Formats: sequence, structure tokens, C-alpha cells
Amino acid sequence: MSFKNISRKDLTCFGVTATVLLVCFILVSMFSGFMHEPQRFKTMLVTIVLVFFFQYLVLEPFRFFVLGIDYATWPQEDQPYRPEEGAPTLNHIGYLKIRLRSLRSELLITEGHTHETLNQRYKHIAGDLLLYGSYFVALMLLVVLQEDQSHYFNTHNMQRLFWDNTSVTYGLSQVFFLYQVHSYVYITMIDAFFTSEYYGYEGWWAMEQWRNIGVVRLRQVRPVNCHIGLGTPKWDTNTYAPEWLLPYHRLHYTEKFWRIYDPFVPAKYEPSFLNGVLLNYDHHGYMLNYPEVGGYVVLMMSTKVNCVKQIQYLQSSYWLDKNTSALFIDLTMYNADANLFTLITLRVENTPFGIQLPRVHVDTVRMLGSLETRSNLVLFILFVHTILVILFARGLLSKIWHHPASVHEAWTMVDLTICVLNVVLMVLAIMRDIETSTLLEMVETSTKGQYLDFQRPLRLHQLLSIVKGFLVCITTLRLWKVLQFASVFQHFTHTLFSAWRAVVSMGVIIMVVLMAIGITLAVPNGNNSVVFSHMVQSVVTCMWYSMGFNGDIRPADFFHGGRILGIIVYLTLVFLLAIILMNVFASVIYDYFNETSRNLKEQSHRSSITFLEFLRVEYADIFGATFRCLRKTYNRRGHTVAENVELELNRRELIKAKSDSLKSTKELKRARLSAEEQSADYRIRGEKLFKLRAILKLQIEILERLVFGDKDGNLPTPPGSDSDPEDMPEMYRKRR
Repeated sequence: MSFKNISRKDLTCFGVTATVLLVCFILVSMFSGFMHEPQRFKTMLVTIVLVFFFQYLVLEPFRFFVLGIDYATWPQEDQPYRPEEGAPTLNHIGYLKIRLRSLRSELLITEGHTHETLNQRYKHIAGDLLLYGSYFVALMLLVVLQEDQSHYFNTHNMQRLFWDNTSVTYGLSQVFFLYQVHSYVYITMIDAFFTSEYYGYEGWWAMEQWRNIGVVRLRQVRPVNCHIGLGTPKWDTNTYAPEWLLPYHRLHYTEKFWRIYDPFVPAKYEPSFLNGVLLNYDHHGYMLNYPEVGGYVVLMMSTKVNCVKQIQYLQSSYWLDKNTSALFIDLTMYNADANLFTLITLRVENTPFGIQLPRVHVDTVRMLGSLETRSNLVLFILFVHTILVILFARGLLSKIWHHPASVHEAWTMVDLTICVLNVVLMVLAIMRDIETSTLLEMVETSTKGQYLDFQRPLRLHQLLSIVKGFLVCITTLRLWKVLQFASVFQHFTHTLFSAWRAVVSMGVIIMVVLMAIGITLAVPNGNNSVVFSHMVQSVVTCMWYSMGFNGDIRPADFFHGGRILGIIVYLTLVFLLAIILMNVFASVIYDYFNETSRNLKEQSHRSSITFLEFLRVEYADIFGATFRCLRKTYNRRGHTVAENVELELNRRELIKAKSDSLKSTKELKRARLSAEEQSADYRIRGEKLFKLRAILKLQIEILERLVFGDKDGNLPTPPGSDSDPEDMPEMYRKRR
């Protein structure tokens, strides 16, 4: 039953009841004296939402499944149709109002609205636009609210603090030889983190807000033999005595002095599924790739005196020697004011040339994402996003259920990918919260001498960001299909479908030439220029240089293999690739754009409505109810009706005099129409005039029956009239 069929008395009763209940609930919650903490209140709200989700996602489908099995096993006879009790009885005025609404709808509907296939297409686009548009907006708000772009400043400053020299610390960029690593660890990683003589407490000299969680971990990876070359080595996992001596003799006091023997014992990691998935990766170095799980580990002590003794012991025992392939310095810091974790990985790579290649890697992330730390706005957006995902999945499953062949469509696969990515996003978020909670419990119970490994929640956070990026990308791509009602998107779509062979052919030609020029430049210039030091980097450099980006490249970088060869390759890169092939590629696209534009212009002369015209007719009642309050009312402005009419006519004549040029242009355009189009336009205008005449006549009849008729709209029979009530049309008879 629609709202129009509900009586005003019932609507008033419902409104009063709902208002009383809402006011009573607010007053009881405010003045009952029972207060909830904000965290508890958020937990209660989330619990209520989860109960509703369980009701509608688990229990309701299970109930319908059981009812479906019951109906399929023991079918019952269909009950005969019975009219609804309490339905309102229409009188003459009611029938005339229905007829008036029908005539107004016919006035809006033109010949173009009778194209049923186009109407169904527009109807589907309108539903998709509402669902996907709202889902896209909710996803964008969720991403923007959860990501803080100000983390860049902390990451950049941390990199500068550990890379550059300062008045207190030793920069990693100045570590050129292996023996300098001990000085760097002592000055930057020990002395700078125990500055009691400067501030009166043991903390980091740089920033008081940041505190080191746990201790610093030193981890080195070693090949089995002294590795010379760039092949993949086999990493050593043997147990050694101090100074890397063999054979290893296990002494009875090894367990008591484990800090002394531990640097020469390979690290042990607990074998588990999550460790195998999250920690089984390699660090990509300048020369080799180094595993995250493995190597020889040293955990620094919690006091400065013991840390200094450790460094002296490692230096005297030659813990770092020529067989050390790479040294990793890992530490985790936390800022309670900003609620940020910073994971710092310092790497010193020992090359076969004897020179050290350092690198600083910093990750800043907010991993405390529990309900207590999230704002009300984030919780609300998360709730709306979850509801839209459920509606999205429900519509997709309904489409596949009723049309199984649609699974093979490309856009259906895109929708399935969006649903799968949302499920993966939820699973990763839950896993990250569990890992973070576990580590926080370890922080509460652990001692200062333990190393807290935040790599697992960090990897989950990185995977979460990657999945979120793919989800935003594919959701934006899905909107391309929804926006196909616009001529611009139709133009691009037709052009891409018609020009993909030519575009792919030109792209392959450009890539072949680009790879050839890149390899040619890498061979003579790779040893002397960083932009051509690697084959892939050389090809990428040629690509962005041909696009006009030349900020980090100099003409001298081309001339290390000879000035003549450099000039030839440079001219080939600039003229052949950047000018000729790129212009040919643009010309091909431009020709297909022109051809598609001509086809669309030819199709535009056909009698078809636009998407906005479809919405104006399809949702005329909604738009009329929405903008009814914006209609202008009559204002006398101190004049009579005749004076106001005369003033309005004068104003319109003035506007008409100013718009003669525009009207002449419109008349010229109409004159260019064909005879068939002019005849169709004349016929449409005539039909509209007749429908307007019928509407006015019906409105006059309604007014007459409201003024002179009874409550049912029956007009009194004039005296002496010979008309019989039985001669009245059926729609005007009074219902008994």
C-alpha cells in the first residue's frame, strides 16, 4: 500500500506515537542518572549492529532456505485472491483526480519515451548509479578518514636523522667501510638513546615524544663461503664458536652466558602458517636479495653500560668480517601523543668491492585501530560502507541467480572481484587488529631486554593498503559502465573498442623501439651514470624522457660511450620516439575519435530521449514533492491583478526584444530540419495542445463538482430535467 492510500488520521496517529517514543527515550537516557563511558557506549552500538547483521545475513537466509525446502517438498495450494480490507472507496472526485494524474503523465511522455529497451537500460543505469555512486562515495570517505597524509613528515624526518650527520649522531651515509659500523652503532644507536647526562632521564636525544619499544636488534646474513660475484648465494645456518671458529664445542655454561654465544648461533624462528606467509620475503638490496627470516642475531641490552660492553665484545670477536654480506639494524619506536608506530630498518650492504652500500627504510603507521580509538564519524562511515557492501553483494547474487549466463560477462567478473576484495579487506583488518593486540599484551608483560617484532602487523597493514588501493581502482573502473548514459563516456568507449587493434600495434612498436634504445644506452653508459645503471632503469629513463620529463638527466650522461654515438642515440630517442612515433600514436587515436564522433552525430538525429529526460518522467512524483516547497507564491506587491499582469507582459516584451538574436538563431536551426522532422514536431505540438485542453477541461469539472456538488462530488439534478441517472458513465456513478 502506498502512502497516498493511507488516511490522514492514521498518519497523524503514527507521527504522534513515534514522536512520544523518541522524546521519552531521549529524556530517559539523559536524566535517568545512568551514564555510560564513551568506549562502552561505542561497544554497545557496534554489538547491536553486529546482531542486526547476523539477523539479516545469517538467520534470514537460513529461514528462507528452510521455507523453500518445505514448500518444494510439500507444496500447498495457493490461496485465492482477496481484496485488502479497509481499502478506501473512490468517489467521483477520486476518479477525476486519477484521470488528471494520468493526463499529466501523458503530457510529459513523448514518442521517445515509448522505446521500451532504452527505458529498461536507463532504469538499470539509474539503479546502478544510486548503488555504485553511494558505495564509491562511502569508500572514498572511509579511505580518506583512515589515512593520514601527515605521516610523510615523520617518515622523512626519521630518514634524515639516521642518514645525515648531526652534532650528536653519526650519519649512515658516512659509513663507507666495515669497521665504521661499530662506531655508528655506538654513537647513533647507543649513545643517542641514553642521554641521561643531557636531560636527566634515559631517552632519545632527538625527540622526547618518541620512545624505543624493546631493544635494538642487530642481524647479519652470511654466505656459506666467501662470496664473490653477483649470483644467488647459499646462506649459512651453521653454529660457530666466538670469532667464527670451528669445530664448535658446547660448554656447560653456555645457557648462563647466552648473550656471549648467541651472536654466533643462527636465529630460530617459530614455524607457523602466519610466519610462513607474512615473514617469508626478501629485502631487495643493491647487489643481492636478503631473507627476512634467518641470519645471526644480537639483541642489545637495556642499559648503556651493557650495550657498550656488547659492542666491544663483538668488535674483539670479529663478529663483522669480510664474509658478512649484509647487516640489518632494526628498532621500533612509538609516539603516544600521535598514536604512531615507526619501524626503522637500517641496512649496510658489504659489496665484493669492499665498499659499504647503506640504506635507511622507515615505515610510519597507526596500527591501534580498535573501537575505543576510532571517532564516531569513522564508525558511522564504516557502518554505512558495510551496509552498501551487503546491498552490492545482494544485487550481484540476485543477478547471477536469475541469469546464470551473466557470470561470463566482463562487468559481472568486475563485481565479483569487488566483493572478493571487500571480504579480503575485512579479513586482513581483523588479522591486523589481533596481531596488534597480541603485541600490545607483550609490551605490558615483557622486560626491557626483549625485542618486539612488529613486522607481522606491519606486513598486514601494507597488504591492507594494497588491497584498499586495488579496491578503489576497480570501483572507479566500475563507475565507467554506470556513466555510459553520458555522451562523453559513450564516445570514449566506442573509440576504445574500435581502435584497440591499432592502439596495441602502435604500443608494441613504441615498446620495441624504447627497449632497443634503452639497452643501447645502458651498455656504454651504465658504469658511469646512475640513470642507465640497470637495463630496466635505462628503459624507464628513456620512456619518461621521451614524455618530456628530464629533471634528473644531463646530456653528458649520453656521451660516456663516445660523443658521436651519444649524439646519434640522443637524436634517435628525441626525434624517432618522442616526436615521430608519439605523434603517429596521437594521430591514430585522433582519427578514430573523429570517426566515432561522426557515427554518434548520425545516431543523435534519431528520436530518443536522454537520461535526464528519462529521470524527469520516471521520478516526476518524487521531484514534484521535493521541489513543491520551492514554488513561488503570488505576491500582489501593492497592485491589482490587472496591473500585475500588465507589468509582467511589459517585462516579457523587454526580454523578448533582447533575445531576438537568439530566436533568429533558433529559427535558422529549425529551418534546417527536414520535412519529416518538421511534420513530427508539428504533430507533437498538436498532441500536447489537445492534452492541455483535456487537462484544463478536467480541472474545471473537478472545480465545479467541489463547489456545487455534494461530498461525493455528485452534481444536483436541475428541476425539470429529463436526464436519467442511469445514463451517467460508469466512472461518474455513485458507488452503493
